Order: sequence, then structure tokens, then C-alpha cells
Amino acid sequence: MYAIQQYDAFGKIPSPGFFEIELIFDGNYQECRRISGVKYDTNYCYVVLIPGRNADCSGGNINNIGNQVAFRRAVCMPKSCGSGDTVNLYNQLSGLPLTACATFCSERDVPKDSSFWGFSIFMTVIISIAILATSVDYLRESVCSVTTKSIEKTYSIFRILYACSFWTNASTILNVSPQPDSYIKCLDCIRGLSMAWVLSAHVLNYFLFSDTLMPIKSFASYFADSFFINANFSVDTFFLVSGITVAYSFFRMKPTSKILRSPSTWILFYVHRFIRLTPPYMIFIGFYTVYSLYIQGPLAASLFNFTVLQVEACKASWWRNLIYINNFDDGENPCYGPSWYLAVDTQLYLIAPILLIGLSWKPIFGIVLSIIGCAGSILTVYILYLKFDLPADSFHSDASGKFNFYIYQKPWIRCPPYLIGILVGYYLAKNPGTSKLQLYRKVFFMGISFVLPFCFLIANKGYDEGKHQLEKSYVKASYYNFSRFFWATSVGYIIVACHRGWAGPIGNFMNHPIWQPLGRSSYSAYIVHLMIVYYFLNVGAKPLHFVSTWQVYVYYILPATILTFTFAFFWSCLFELPIMKLEKYLLEVLRIKKIRSEPAPAEVPAWKEHHIHI
Repeated sequence: MYAIQQYDAFGKIPSPGFFEIELIFDGNYQECRRISGVKYDTNYCYVVLIPGRNADCSGGNINNIGNQVAFRRAVCMPKSCGSGDTVNLYNQLSGLPLTACATFCSERDVPKDSSFWGFSIFMTVIISIAILATSVDYLRESVCSVTTKSIEKTYSIFRILYACSFWTNASTILNVSPQPDSYIKCLDCIRGLSMAWVLSAHVLNYFLFSDTLMPIKSFASYFADSFFINANFSVDTFFLVSGITVAYSFFRMKPTSKILRSPSTWILFYVHRFIRLTPPYMIFIGFYTVYSLYIQGPLAASLFNFTVLQVEACKASWWRNLIYINNFDDGENPCYGPSWYLAVDTQLYLIAPILLIGLSWKPIFGIVLSIIGCAGSILTVYILYLKFDLPADSFHSDASGKFNFYIYQKPWIRCPPYLIGILVGYYLAKNPGTSKLQLYRKVFFMGISFVLPFCFLIANKGYDEGKHQLEKSYVKASYYNFSRFFWATSVGYIIVACHRGWAGPIGNFMNHPIWQPLGRSSYSAYIVHLMIVYYFLNVGAKPLHFVSTWQVYVYYILPATILTFTFAFFWSCLFELPIMKLEKYLLEVLRIKKIRSEPAPAEVPAWKEHHIHI
């Protein structure tokens, strides 16, 4: 009876829905677990199969297997069997015209090495400090009725401690009080919605590995699917917003020529960026490296346990992430996929002073530099497309990875939205407050700004469906170039219109304070989202099954979005906000010392209060 139950947990070939072109022949995970330990421990695994008897498995390299037609069949095997044992047994006993090449199991032994214990101790210390700070902060407010400012003036150590207070940090994130007119309110809405858009696309990416092929082939045929297929525009929105915040905060403080000529100005410019972004980011890289291997289950096994390779990449090349050059990796398994964006954004930040100084000296000079940068990027795209015949968008990214390596993750390709953002930020800083604009102009420009991006969302629908091919490389390059350029221009105008009072009810919606918590936590949400999505999808007992985009949105995207922002809220309270507050305190201490040592008042760098949100 035990052997019958064990075999009953196997995936059956053929199974119902065979003509849907099943890629995963699933069994019964719960039955395999239920019988584990009765006679011996069992493990629910997937055997990777390729067509043909004694077919070439490419030396067991799963990266090569993934480029072939690879099926996966569930098997319930003794836990003592290794991957090679299962492959050999399957090839000897199976009479099907399929060759087993590798095995991936839902339960793996993950050794608790020194990195695990070291990082776990670090997290325990941080959480303990946060609990202590929160307790002291709560007692100060509720029992002693002492204000934060009064106690901080008396004891500086309390200011350091309160920076870690979950009580205060949570209040900072969740605060929805109206902001001053100088604050670009609509950016919180744009950050929050763009982050949700990125997350939805990454959830749908997992469904490309669904258990059946035919439903996925029809994915692009629905009108609403274009919104998810073209989610790469959300990244261009992030670059635009990043450029706006850098330029706006810089020019709003009206830097003098003395500040521009001071080396310490630009040293602080870069140090601030590094301190602001790096601690929460690199701590999460450590968190991912140590704990992601414990996310196990049928889904992880059906996806070839790809986190194992990413974790190995993190252990070998974490320093690339630390100095923000990981977007130049040519490997197929990067250290935490979404981190490429932070690298590109930082590299663009490195060149931002050229434009900031140019705009400060003569605005036309900065504008010309931006135009030259955009033109150079556009020309580079044409050259690369003509040389490599790349796809028009990331939905058609080929298995060779050329699109990602040459186009998607390079700063000289992604720079136009960032350069446009710097010009928009400069304009807003030089033209503060609201102004009058004729009604017909408001309607016309807002209409163009919404219609133009919408056209680019659906312009290549037939191409994505496979109904027609864009055979000319220059046509694909033109779409890639100008869709991103006009997308950034349109979103940039919407931001200007919302800030200057030209957007009407749309501006009221986007400027509403309710968006502030999402905007404040968007950076942490971007950092953590992929691991949270991976964890959420692994909660189930089966591989993913695609029915429709609406099904994915309701059952997966919405819950994953809520879970991501919830986790990001805690991550921001623990790491992001404390670092921001401690940096601010350190700058104040250094400024006071500098003032005391100099007869004249020291000028303050323009961005010292600026916090970049992604």
C-alpha cells in the first residue's frame, strides 16, 4: 500500500489537458508529504525531461536545458536519493521517449553556516535596538509626557536612539498631513503606482513558466495585457522621477558659485547618495542571500530552484552591488535581479553634476548637454539594433540575453528619461507655485500627455501577439527609442501640470496626501518586492497555472502588492529611516563644528535635506 501511495503521488503522462501542451506533469505534493516517514522519508521532486531516448542533456547544464523544449514530471522519491540517482533510475525504468536530465526537489537541506549565524545575530541586534528605542519613545510620550526635542537637546544619545524607534518611524511613514506648496506632491502617487506596475509585471513573469503552454501563447491577445507587457515603461518613469528630485532639490536651494566651486560640495553630493541608498539595500542583499534558500516548495522546484544560482552569485560578487556596477555582469544569474536598476540610477547620478553645473552657469548650456546626451543614446540604440537585430521590447527578449546586456541595463541607453527629468526639475525649481493657463491649453496638453503614452502601450500589440514581425532593425530601434522618449516627456508634463495647478481633477487625485505612505516606502518596496513575490507564490502546493490576466491580478498581484508594501513598511522603519535620521544628525554636528571653526557662516549644500525616493 505504501508503494502504491508513493507512485500515486507521481505526475501522470499523459494527463488530462495533454493537448494544452503540458510542460509540467504535476503529481500530488500533499500525498507525498503525508506518507513521508512511514517507512522512509520522501521528497517531492521534478525530473527535467527532454524529448527523445538518450537525448543530449548538454552536459547536465540546466541553463542549456532551459533553452530546449524541457518538460518536468513530478516524482515522489526517497529523500536519500540524490539528483543523479533519480535521473539514472528514471532513464533505466521509464519506457517513454523522454530523457531525464536533472532533478529539482521541493525540500533541500540548507546548511546553517557562519554567514547564516552572523547575519541572524546582526538582525537580532537591530530588532532588539528597535524594540528598546520604541519602548523608551513610547514611555517618554505616554508616561513622562516629555517632548522629543527637549530630551534630545539635553541628551544627544537619545536622538541616536530615537532614530531607531519604530513608533516614531512608523508615524513618519504613515503621516498624511498636507505638505507645503514647494513639495512636488504628485511624485508620491507616481512612485506608488509605478512600483505596483513593476511588481505586477514580475508576478506575471513567473506565469510564463506556467504548467501549460497554450494559455500563455494567447496571453498577448487581450487588450489589457498590453499594460503588463509594456511595464518596462515604469522603469523609465522611475528614472524620470529620479532626475526630477535631484535637480529640483538642488536648484530650489539656489546654490551660489562658491558652493559650485567647492570640492566638499560634490564630495557630500556623492557621499549622501551612497549613505542614503546603500545600507537598506546591502542589508537586504544579505537577507536574500541567507534566507531565500529556505523558500522551498513545488513552485521553487518546478522553476529549477533558480534562487540557488542567484545566491551563489551574491556570495561571489556582492561587492559589485556594493559599488553599483552589477548591471555590467554578463552572467545569466545575477545577484538579485531588480538590483540592476539601482546600479544604473547611481551611474546616472554620477554624471548629474555636469548638467547641474551647466544649468547653473547658463541654462541653454545645460539644455544643449541634455539634448546631446539624448541624441547620443538614440544613435547608440540604432547602432546596436543594426548590429545584433534585437527585439523591439523586453517581451521578446531572446534566450541569448543580448537585449538585457546591450540595451536594457546600460546607463547610456536608459539616460534620456533621466536627462528629461533633470530639465523638468530645473523648470519646477525656477518656476515655483501655481500659475494661470487657459482652459483649452490645459485640456489639450493633458490630453496629449495621456493619449501619447497610451498609443505606445498598444502600438506594438500585433508584434507582441506574433501576428506580424518587425523585420527591419531600424523600425524596432525607432519604436524603442521614441516610445521611451515621448513617454518620459508626457509623464514629465503631467508632473509639471499637477505641481503648477494645470491638471484639474487629475491633479487633485495625484496630489492627494493619501499617496504619501506609498511614496515614502517605494524605495524599500522596490528592494524587497521580488523575494516577497517569490515567497508568496511558493505558499501553494502546485506549480503556477495561467487562466487569464484577471485571474493573476486578483489572486496573485493584489495580495503580493499588499504583502510587499507591508514588508517594505517594516524594512523602512528598521533600516531606511534610521539611516536617514542619523545622516542628518551627523551633518548637523559637522556643520556646527565648521561654523565654530570659521569666522563666517558656512554655506550648506543644496541637497543636505534631500532624500531620493525610487
